Amino acid sequence: MLPYLTMRLEFEDAFSWLSTLGGAYSSLGDQFHQCASVAGRISQQQFILAKKIGDPYLMSRCYVFLSLSLMQRGFLKYAQFILRKQFAFATQREEITDVRLVAMCRGAWCKLQYLYELKRQKRTFQTELKVNEI
Repeated sequence: MLPYLTMRLEFEDAFSWLSTLGGAYSSLGDQFHQCASVAGRISQQQFILAKKIGDPYLMSRCYVFLSLSLMQRGFLKYAQFILRKQFAFATQREEITDVRLVAMCRGAWCKLQYLYELKRQKRTFQTELKVNEI
């Protein structure tokens, strides 16, 4: 029992460090594409740790982190797919709802909707420019 607890504490400590590092890179990822890629790789490392711990809710959070990295890199459809799956997982059973995971999914979904709106506005603006050039 003691070796298991020691291993779990070490994994959780490593997970915390990766979360801090991933959050920093994700914050920079809005401005720098390379940082968004690093944040995505960090979320993959977090997923590996979460899988070793055996916590499905922690694994789901890692997917949400990955979706944020994908959004920053412009892969909106992939991010949308991941978020739908994770939200469905988070809300599949009322008695075991991870409130934090649901909130993370909703927050990431809002960011995704915002990015889709920016993309739509950019397309509209470019279309207007082309029409005005003619």
